[in-house]
Amino acid sequence: MRYCWIAIAVVLLLACKREQEGDIIPDCDLDMEQYDFAFGIDYDQPEKYLIPGDMSEIDDTSWADIREEIKIDSLNLDGILTVCHWMNRNFRFENAGGANIGSYQVNDLIESRTFYGCHSAALLISSVLRKLGYPVVMIETASILWAYEFVAETNQGMAGHVMSEVYVDDRWILVDNNATCVPDYDCLNPFINTQSTDFYYNRDGLFVIAKGVDIWGYGVQSHEDTHDLMINFAHNLACFEGYFGSVEYRWR
Repeated sequence: MRYCWIAIAVVLLLACKREQEGDIIPDCDLDMEQYDFAFGIDYDQPEKYLIPGDMSEIDDTSWADIREEIKIDSLNLDGILTVCHWMNRNFRFENAGGANIGSYQVNDLIESRTFYGCHSAALLISSVLRKLGYPVVMIETASILWAYEFVAETNQGMAGHVMSEVYVDDRWILVDNNATCVPDYDCLNPFINTQSTDFYYNRDGLFVIAKGVDIWGYGVQSHEDTHDLMINFAHNLACFEGYFGSVEYRWR
C-alpha cells in the first residue's frame, strides 16, 4: 500500500510539473503547412543576394576607407572569417542594449568605426562580404529558453541573436560575428543549436524568426519591431516545438 501512495505522489508531482511547464503554452493556431521557413529567400538563386538593400549599400567613400584594410585572396571560407576578424580588430563595441536596432546604416558604422550589438555587427559583416562578392542573407533569431521564460512571465526582457547566411563554395553556410561558422548548415531548418554543449531539454538554442538582405529588408526598424517578432514567436511555441533539437551543428 505504501508503494501505491508513492506512485500516486509521483504521478501528481509529474502532472504538476507538466502544468507548470507545458500548459502555459497555448495551442498552435498557425497553418504550419503554409509556413515559410525560407522567409521568401530564393536559395537557388544566390546571385540575388549580391544586391544590397537601402541599409546595407556601402557608398564609394566608405568603401575607399576600408578596402585596403581587408586582404583576401579569393572568395572562400578563409575570406569570410578574415572579414569577421577585421571588424573585431578595427571597430569598437558600445553596448547599447538593443536601443539602436535599425538606427544606423552600414555607412554610419564605417564612419564611426563602432558597432552596438549583434544587429549592427552582422549588418557590417554582411554588407562588406556582399561588396566583396559573397551573396549574403541576414537572419534574426530568438532564444528558445527565453521564449519559455517569457510565456511563464519569469523573463520579460528580450534575448536573441543576429547572424549571416553566406553563399560560398556552392553552398550556404552560417556565419556568426565572432568569426565562427557552421559549414554543414541547413538554411531551411529554423533551429540553431548554440555553441555551448550544455543543452537544456533542447531549449538551449536559437530559432529563426526573420530573414532578409538586411535588417530593414525584413521589416525591423527599431527595438520594438524586434521585440514584436520575438513575442510572436513566444506566443506560438506550440507550433514550433517539434523543430527544437532537430539538428546539432558543429561550430568551427
